[in-house]
Amino acid sequence: MAGGGYVLVRDADVLALRLQTRVLAPTKHSPSTPREAVEHFQCNRCHVVPGLEPVSARLSENCVTCHQAISAGRMDPWYKQAEVERWKRHITHLVRTPDLGSLSQRVKREWLVSWLQAPHVVRPLYGATMPRMKVGPKDAELLADYFAVTEQESEEPARGDVEAGRALYAAHPCASCHYRGDFPLASLRYGAPEFHSDSSRRRAPDLVHVRDRMSLAQLRNWLTDPHRILPDTEMPAFSFTPKQVEDLAAFLREPLPKVAAAPVPRYQPRRLDREVHYPEVAQKLSRHLCFHCHSDMRRPGDQGPGNTGGFGYDGASLDMATRAGIVRGIQRDGQFRGLPDRLEDGTPRLVAALLARQGELDGHFQPGVLGMPLGLPPIPEEEIDLIFTWIEQGAPE
Repeated sequence: MAGGGYVLVRDADVLALRLQTRVLAPTKHSPSTPREAVEHFQCNRCHVVPGLEPVSARLSENCVTCHQAISAGRMDPWYKQAEVERWKRHITHLVRTPDLGSLSQRVKREWLVSWLQAPHVVRPLYGATMPRMKVGPKDAELLADYFAVTEQESEEPARGDVEAGRALYAAHPCASCHYRGDFPLASLRYGAPEFHSDSSRRRAPDLVHVRDRMSLAQLRNWLTDPHRILPDTEMPAFSFTPKQVEDLAAFLREPLPKVAAAPVPRYQPRRLDREVHYPEVAQKLSRHLCFHCHSDMRRPGDQGPGNTGGFGYDGASLDMATRAGIVRGIQRDGQFRGLPDRLEDGTPRLVAALLARQGELDGHFQPGVLGMPLGLPPIPEEEIDLIFTWIEQGAPE
């Protein structure tokens, strides 16, 4: 109810990943115009961005277009069919992304500026989230300017009856698609079975965020005729009367009672009581997931922001497609750090990044550590244990 709309199909003529690698690191480190900001943070790597040329980045640089091409069978015949079928079984994320064309009618500026700097989960079952980019306050304002997001909250109070709205919400199938603050984010991990269905529930936003995301006027317009705002939205059009719209808006904007939750201790990785060798780590993690953003630039395809740079980040030259690349480690201050490259508390930096992603789901960030995998669900604790054990054992072959 609080927004939707996804771009389903991209450039039908892009069929191959075998394109020459480009360095995607930002060329301007301080964008000064809205267009520079959109180009700097490469919004068209995941979204179709009106006004950019191209509106959607080419296949070897575009997470969504690549996944769509594989799913739709539009890959270059050079690829073996068995490989493509194997890829299809793994693709559950980044197949659809929200349409940004009508963003100004769906979110408030204050929320967008804040969220771009500290993105959290809006659609629990979608899995993928906005990546945590290197966006500062000025950058976020410029991005909001580009998409003409100017809506502010007025002082006008909701005029509807909250209890009548609650009854409407229960009488219509709202809860069959939407959560309202009742989904346990801690249960979401990469590979969870919830991500393997292609239902509208996966793309429906959690309505606990309605009051923060949408103004009262935007919410009224959305409930009255969502298809006028987003023609391809999966939100049904209900024939609500003006009074019902007011009642439902009042209910959806009613703050939920705050429940004092016990603090969740940070997960401490466990060293396994067995030897772990690189092939197991590669099969579970590096070759299946991490190499999309962390690969040596001599390999064909997308090398991603973790190596050559992108999404506003400089490249870190981290190659996780091979054992040698992982052992070499990240490049910082002109030299490769190698394994284990520990934080001050002794945690290997790679493990710390995997742990940090867990807190990022609800907007809690660890200073100086960027959660991984970027913009995707955290990997399960047992896989963190696996790579932690491997590192502590000296990264055996």
